[in-house]
Order: sequence, then structure tokens, then C-alpha cells
Amino acid sequence: MSTISAATGGIDVQGIVSQLMQIERQPLQAIQKNLSGIQARLSAFGKLQSALASFQDAARALTRSATWQASTAGSSDAAAVKATAGSGAIAGGYSIEVAQLARRQTVASGAYADGAAVVGEGTLRIRMGALDATGTSFTPDAARPEVAVTIAAGSTLAQVRDAINAAGAGVTASLVADGSGQRLMLRSTDSGAAQAFSVAVDDADGASQDASGLSALAFDPAATAGAGRNLSLTQSAQDALVTVNGLQVSSPSNRLTGVVENVTLELGRVTTSPVEVTVGSDSASLRGSLDTFVKSWNDLNKLLADQVRYDPDTKTAGPLQGDQTVVRVQQQLREILRGTVGSGSPNSLSALGIEVQRDGSLATNAARLDAALADPSAVQAFFAQSGATASDDGLAKRLVTRLDTMLATDGVLTGATDSLHAREKAAGQQQERLEARLNEIQKRLLRQYTALDANLAQMTSSLASVQSLLDSNASSRG
Repeated sequence: MSTISAATGGIDVQGIVSQLMQIERQPLQAIQKNLSGIQARLSAFGKLQSALASFQDAARALTRSATWQASTAGSSDAAAVKATAGSGAIAGGYSIEVAQLARRQTVASGAYADGAAVVGEGTLRIRMGALDATGTSFTPDAARPEVAVTIAAGSTLAQVRDAINAAGAGVTASLVADGSGQRLMLRSTDSGAAQAFSVAVDDADGASQDASGLSALAFDPAATAGAGRNLSLTQSAQDALVTVNGLQVSSPSNRLTGVVENVTLELGRVTTSPVEVTVGSDSASLRGSLDTFVKSWNDLNKLLADQVRYDPDTKTAGPLQGDQTVVRVQQQLREILRGTVGSGSPNSLSALGIEVQRDGSLATNAARLDAALADPSAVQAFFAQSGATASDDGLAKRLVTRLDTMLATDGVLTGATDSLHAREKAAGQQQERLEARLNEIQKRLLRQYTALDANLAQMTSSLASVQSLLDSNASSRG
């Protein structure tokens, strides 16, 4: 009698569903590819906007007066007179003689054993003022009232120093060891003839003029030794005295600003012969600004070319290839760079020594550029002049204006990126909807093939039971 044979294997539910879902996911893959392309374009636009902003900064620097007023100063003896030119310094030469340097008044006490030596008790009254040329008359400064410094009983020399420094009286105190012991040194905080000071003492021992106790720290600038002048004058307060091109100038500081317009003079020592200071245009600084402009454009020009390039050999295109917004930006900027300004000299980048290459980049002819910078006012006019109309503006001003328009919130670049953001959002929403639909399809297929597998398993089990029964009957008959 014939027998019934049954299959013993189940269905590969996951494998079947996975293959079916690959087909179902093809529309999603197309959306993801489109979304990836949009995001690549957005990234490219972000890089482009950053490069445009950097180029605009470089161009804007060439429109500022401060850029073209950069000056440099030199000194025939920088150890005696160091000169530093600021923006707007007038080119010229100056003959400078230093008769005396500005100084701070400095006084010192007698020698004490060490900083722990007890000085005395009472009050130090410190007064700022000026000593006359003869050194015999001290005039207190009414604008700076006397400062009283209380010295407690048992105070040490170090504690007196600290009390004076904490008082803010216009003098600083320090301890100096000179081999014979520790001395208290007082020095005016600032230099100049008006920074002299006196130290009056109210000594707790009742004798404020002697040299014992706290009275040992008294200093009357107009007095003779003793009788209230117990500190030794080691340096007098004085102004600096300088002659500039024959004109005598005094200053409370050794750093002179405003004596020579926009030039700072720092005095280092008294001179025995005139020091020659020369001020001129800082061509190195100007050259640096122009080099920055050239480099910034070349970086932008390369980025623009890379974004719109198509390589026929590899059949790959830049992320913005064919984008008319970018092409117009490239064309407009190159048009400005190739333009002329007025009828003077220089009236073009080429005449200046900055040549536009075939690929749109800029190359510098160092010799011609250096020669042009010998007349910085003419180069400034080429870049920064303000004309009666926008077309008469200097080249850098034209670039700044055009880039303002391009980078504005309502400009072409913002419009292009806004459009891409809208497309990105729409594609993202479409992807979310399709992914939700695919999840439902996958669940449905899993349910269907799982049920089919279960039914097949049940049928296989039933067939196995029938076969077993048939085999049993056949055996009993045999």
C-alpha cells in the first residue's frame, strides 16, 4: 500500500520578510538619497557664507582709515629714547635731547637690626605735594589730603611697612638690607616733581622731633638734617626735561604721549647728544593687510570653483554644481575685481601689482606692489574712496557693499538656504511617514508568514500522525 510522506522543515519567516522589505524600502532609499543631497548642499552653502564673510572682513579692513594710517617709528638710540608710532602719526623727523629723567621721591630710615625690630607707637601723617627748585620749600597738594597711619604699641619695622602700604597714602614702603641692617624705604607711587611727600610724626613718647621711637621716621622735605628730617633723601621727585626740535618739554613721567602727535616716547637715560626719531608709513603693516585680502579671496575663489566643478573623468560633481545662485556670486565678485576705479594711478588691481589669473585667483607682483605702497594715499583712494555714486567707490568699498547684499537676511544666499531648509523639512517629514508605513507593512508580513509557518507546522504534525497510524496497521497485518 502506498505511504504518505510529509515535509519536516519550517518556513524562514525572517528571511522572506527581509527580502520583501528590501523591495518595499526602495522608495525610502530614494528619499534618503535626496535628503543626503540637500544636506550636502546646505553644508556647502554654510562653508560658502563663512568664506564670503571672511573675504568681506579683509575687504572692510582696506576701507578703514586706521589701516592706511599705520605708522612706524625708529630711534637712533632706543636705549635713550624709544619711539612707538600709533595710528595717524605724522611722517617726519624729530631731534630729541633728554636733560633729566622723571623720578620718584625716595627716602630711607636708619639701620635696624631686622624687620622684627620694634619701632615705636604713634601716628605717621603722610602728605603729598611739591618741593620747589631750591629744595627749601614744600607745598602740600590741597587736592590730596593728609593720610594718617596709626602705629600700635609694639609694632615692628615690618608691621610699620605693612600699615603704610595698606593706607593708600601715595607712597609705597619696603624693607631693604644694605649690609648694616634693615632699612625702611618709602617711595612715591608715581614719578614727577608733584609727587614729593612729607612724613610728620605724632610720637606717643611726646617727643616728635627727636630721632628715637616713631620720630625716627619723620621727614620734613624743607628741613635740615634732624629737627623733623630723620629719614635720608636718596632720590628727589622730579619731572623729565626733554627738548624736542629745540622746544623744551617737561613731563612727570618718562613715558611721553602727545608731545609728538600719535607717537609715544619712552625715556631711558639722559643724553649727551641729540637722538634722531623718524616716523613714517608702516609699509609692512599695509602689505600685511593686502596679503590678507589676496589670500582671503584666493581661498574663496577655490571654494567657489570646487563647489560648482564637474569632473568628467570621475563623473563626479561638486555639491553646488549648476546652482545659478553660486554662479552669479562668483561672476559678480570676479567682475568687481577686474574693474577699474577712476582715472588716477593705480586704477586697477593689475596696476597696483595684484594680477587676476585665468582661474580667477589673485597673484601678487611684489616689486610693483611695494612701489605702489610708496604712495599709500593713492592706494587708499583706490580701495577706500567714497564716490558720488556707488560706481565711483573704491574697489574694497564696492566689494563690502555687494557682499552686504549677498549675505543679508533677505539676500540671495539666505533665500537659497531657506529654500533648501524647506525641502529638507519636507523630505524629512516624507521619510518619517514612509518609515511609519514600512513598519506597519513589516508587522503585517511577519504576522502573515508566522501564521503560515504555524499552519504548515500543524499540517506536518497531522501528516506524521497519519503516517504513523498507517505504518502500525501495515505491521499488524503482516
